[in-house]
Amino acid sequence: MKRYIGRLTVALIAFLLGIIAAHLSSYIQSLGSEANVIAVESPAMPPPELSSTKGEPRNLSPKEAEIVAEAESFVCSNGYTEQQCGSIGRIYFEPGENPDALNKIWEQRRETLEGKAYGIILKKKGESTFWTVVFRYTARAGKDRERFGRAWTMEEDHFNKYFIRFSHDFPLAKVEKKL
Repeated sequence: MKRYIGRLTVALIAFLLGIIAAHLSSYIQSLGSEANVIAVESPAMPPPELSSTKGEPRNLSPKEAEIVAEAESFVCSNGYTEQQCGSIGRIYFEPGENPDALNKIWEQRRETLEGKAYGIILKKKGESTFWTVVFRYTARAGKDRERFGRAWTMEEDHFNKYFIRFSHDFPLAKVEKKL
């Protein structure tokens, strides 16, 4: 009987540790995709066009055009460009920004980045593909726009896409494919 209770106790502990590990794993994975993001409603905009259809040819594959269009939509709908596109969905908040002060955030962000992507970087690691789309600063941003920009990075695996980060002062020299 003692042996039975001992085995049952070990099995129950293993089961509970498995449940805890599964929950912790999903929590950690969601941190990279949901950090500094909050759902906010702002003026609606039409769905983003594929980047390659916006005028001059950019020599992008269909997948690259899709990724660049997502990044350009992100930059525009989060208020970094001169365009006022808005959207209904999630708004990215920079560390230190107060979600209760949206008008102040929009004013600080407006016209700090060019709306058209400067370049794209593709990295593969295991089963994942990491896309980085780089945007140049505008003169209003007060940064060295010839050397640095901002980088929108996303991870894509076989099933999902995850927003990773929106980096400051990304060296333009690291861009693999200029657009």
